[in-house]
Amino acid sequence: MMEKGKILNQHDLQLCPYVIRGLDTNDIPQILQLQDFVLSSMKNRSFCVPLSQAEHFEIMCGHGESIGLFLQGKLYAICSILFPGQSEDNMARQLNFSNEELSGVAQLELSLVHPHLRGNNLQNKMANMLARSAKKKNYRYLFTTVSPYNYPSIKTVTSIGMNIAKLCKMYYQWDRYVVYKNLVNPLQLDINDIVHVPSTWFKEQQELLNNGYLGFSQLKDEEGIKIMFAKRIINYKVGSKKDRFTSHCRGITT
Repeated sequence: MMEKGKILNQHDLQLCPYVIRGLDTNDIPQILQLQDFVLSSMKNRSFCVPLSQAEHFEIMCGHGESIGLFLQGKLYAICSILFPGQSEDNMARQLNFSNEELSGVAQLELSLVHPHLRGNNLQNKMANMLARSAKKKNYRYLFTTVSPYNYPSIKTVTSIGMNIAKLCKMYYQWDRYVVYKNLVNPLQLDINDIVHVPSTWFKEQQELLNNGYLGFSQLKDEEGIKIMFAKRIINYKVGSKKDRFTSHCRGITT
């Protein structure tokens, strides 16, 4: 068990005792059931790419880690992280990382919360738990992808310090942000030069990304979702390795 406490169930507005623990292959039937239920309740299916039973099995058999939140023995939330190594699925290939750097990548693969528990900041909590675990295992980079139309997930990834580094087509030719964090030496941005761009203004976002800006936060107003961009501080050095962003965020196309 990793954590226990009480959480607000939005269905009956009652505080319920919960447990967060690591998942294993015995939990896969509940995971698939939760995954199917959450996907069926989504208005936009492009927000989430489900994992197959084989992919869940791979994560739990030495290639990653999954944690789940349970109420009275029933799974209500899951977050999974994959250690992709040199595989073609390594998201850092989108930024042309070297083979050596690919080995230091951990990527958030799946984050699902039952509708009854939404509003409890669980995506943030569980992603942070896995990010800390990956860092303890000496992984240097944290990656994931998120739909530009999915405000809650954009809010989650930026709140844990991840930066939007690329905008492209992925999976079923769906629009995706590739987001990234250096777990050892986070990038430093010039917050005195912030640009706000609507999340659907892709051309303007591409221009910013091509010119050294990174998405680092978001806001939602009467006009919709806006992404906040700031330029990387050029003279900032990331440990002993070359900072990958300036040279590899140029020439991006959708």
